[in-house]
Amino acid sequence: MFVRDSINTFLLRCGVFGLAFWISIIVSNLGQEVKGVVAVVFFATDIVKLVSLMGLDAATVYYLRKGTYDYDSIARNLNLVAPLLFVVWAAILLPVFYLLHSLNLFGEIEFKYICMCFMIAPLGAIMDIQINFCNGSGEIRKGNLVSLSFSFFYLAFLAGIVFLVHKGVWGVLTAYASAFAMSSVFGVLLNMRRSRGRRGFEFDKKLLKDLSSWGIRSTSGALARKISSRTDLLLTNYFIAVTSAGIYSVALNWAELSLFIPFILHYVLFPHASGRDRESSIKLTNRVSRLSVLILLAMAVGICFIFPFMEKLLYKPDYSQAIYPLIVVMPGVIFTGLFRILMGGIDGLGRPQYGTYASFAALVSTITLNIILIPRFGMIGAASATTLTAFLSFIMVALYYRRLSGARWSEFLAARWDDLAGTYRSIKDVLLRREEGR
Repeated sequence: MFVRDSINTFLLRCGVFGLAFWISIIVSNLGQEVKGVVAVVFFATDIVKLVSLMGLDAATVYYLRKGTYDYDSIARNLNLVAPLLFVVWAAILLPVFYLLHSLNLFGEIEFKYICMCFMIAPLGAIMDIQINFCNGSGEIRKGNLVSLSFSFFYLAFLAGIVFLVHKGVWGVLTAYASAFAMSSVFGVLLNMRRSRGRRGFEFDKKLLKDLSSWGIRSTSGALARKISSRTDLLLTNYFIAVTSAGIYSVALNWAELSLFIPFILHYVLFPHASGRDRESSIKLTNRVSRLSVLILLAMAVGICFIFPFMEKLLYKPDYSQAIYPLIVVMPGVIFTGLFRILMGGIDGLGRPQYGTYASFAALVSTITLNIILIPRFGMIGAASATTLTAFLSFIMVALYYRRLSGARWSEFLAARWDDLAGTYRSIKDVLLRREEGR
């Protein structure tokens, strides 16, 4: 089941990442300033979405997989609570963002662009909830279809709006919001079939308490990781210029391509680990982690090698300076990939707070290091801070995982020939069954 879901996710996510890659190329070719502004606004949107949902979407996966609550009960409660949370948090965060803007933390970016995140975030949240309903119900393939639909709609709207209406920030943000709206509708239509007719609203204190308890422990870490992962971008914009943030954003886009397969494995690992007993969950996490080491190393080397050639081929503005921060940040991306894999296993064991502890330590580290290094070394300083912080967070979560699982370092870091051979056999069996089914 895990291998089958991984293959399905891989095939559909190839489409998602392929579309996302070309989207980033289009946005980058609108200019370094547009790229920088859009990257910061997307970061602010993710913050609003994470804070407002309070992890209820991720908790949905855990409790659906455990069978504690059914789809109808969770959906009816989220129908009531989620909109209220967005209204409350918008009233809190909007003044905070205005204060940060007045302190020049967003650099040269106009506040009207920052305000757009409060319109985009709720649409993105609806889509995330629908995806997690699919994953929690054991239908990961349908969740992948919703993700693919977003990338397809985004590319289509981007091409139509940017090239025909507005070739600037407003065009990109409008396309982004429109894509979330369309994919949210698609996700709602997919999940409506699960309902037994009990649509509407409900307020179940016990259900909401359980979802909130798990969600807050999870989302606190996710929020810290999100801020930590983009502090370098934000402070590059603050200390240097929005154009430098645009160049550095391109380096991050390419570096994060290394996370393609580990992201897929983490995405599938969490619901599968949640639905297994403790021993088999730990064995699965160990095996996935060992394979991820080889995958991350191979992709990191390959991306650093091809970027100088692809930069000349794909971009009209000059992004050649991005190669230096790309090389420096790549080890950090490898540690980030391993961090995600281990957290998928830890979350599946019902202990998301461990990732939160490591993420808050990383947040303190990245803010401190970026403030020290960026004014002195520019984009190289930002990349160095990111790599050092990723190493710290990986070591912390690895120590937590060892204590929780009892596994030795070699059990989840040293790849074995049996892993490769076993993975090959499993993939072959799944593909052969598909052929027989035809």
